[in-house]
Amino acid sequence: MIFKNLKFCAYFLFIFFVSFETISHGPSRQKVVEKIVINAELPNVWKIISNFSDFSWNPLISSTDSDGNEIGSLRKITSKNGSNISQTLEKLDEEKKMISWRIKETDQKLLPVNSYQATLILKEDQEGKVEATYKAGFYRGFMGNDPPEELNDENSKKKVKEFISSALKNLKTKLEK
Repeated sequence: MIFKNLKFCAYFLFIFFVSFETISHGPSRQKVVEKIVINAELPNVWKIISNFSDFSWNPLISSTDSDGNEIGSLRKITSKNGSNISQTLEKLDEEKKMISWRIKETDQKLLPVNSYQATLILKEDQEGKVEATYKAGFYRGFMGNDPPEELNDENSKKKVKEFISSALKNLKTKLEK
């Protein structure tokens, strides 16, 4: 009887730990942070990035359609390759010069992500230039184990970095003309 109970306990522990190990691993949250210094006045930079209705300063975007510039507003953007992304405005802080949005739906070809949230913060440096910090947190495009290459952590992070870098470089070019 003791041997039978011991055998049952060992079997139960084996199943518990194997199944716990199997289900406990999933994708890790990824982060991308890009910064750029723009030789422009802070109000001019803020005027562009705080306008949630206009994302034309990202060169990958061909059009933007928004239902407003208030918290909760929905923005639909179409990329130059025809991909669509819908986002909601989460924060807009005039005093802190910070805007934050979240992706509701995305075409995995453009941004292979899940639970994507981005924040863009402006700060003026001692020389009167503006440091723009663009932060994004997200999960890879495929939430299960063993993702296909185009939806894995590395590729998702690469695509987000390209998206952010191109936006910041174009914003700088636009403002420094």
